[in-house]
Amino acid sequence: MKTQLLLVGILWIVGSPVFAQYQFQYMEDDFIQVGAGNYFIHLDKEAEVRKTVLSVIKANRFPTENLVFNKGKNLYFAAYFVNPSDDRFMYVVHAKRAREGYDLYFLYCTNTLTHHFEYTEGKDLYSLKYDPEVNRSRVMSSFGAQLVE
Repeated sequence: MKTQLLLVGILWIVGSPVFAQYQFQYMEDDFIQVGAGNYFIHLDKEAEVRKTVLSVIKANRFPTENLVFNKGKNLYFAAYFVNPSDDRFMYVVHAKRAREGYDLYFLYCTNTLTHHFEYTEGKDLYSLKYDPEVNRSRVMSSFGAQLVE
């Protein structure tokens, strides 16, 4: 009896890592499905951010307007898309410079006034806010930050 329990215990310990790795999905395989949830990814270079953003937009078939990528700036990219089938919700995609590289966010949230973050560009302080009263476009559209006085 003790030998059988010991054998079962050893098999369980050896087999656990095999089962544990299936509890989580590798993000790169699924993050393109923005509507499935909210995602964050850290990338090292601007070119990687641009490529990732454009692939997500293409994969979701978002109608696009002239999207603005701010080369070398602290706010590299910010855009929104109001859900055409339910305008109570919208997607916001933004990339900001981090200590090393860029933090890229894909957010599906309610279509309300949303304060995302503040950042500095030189001596000026800016605030990134999405406001449905101001941002009324029905395509994937860039939106800029507002100078904080």
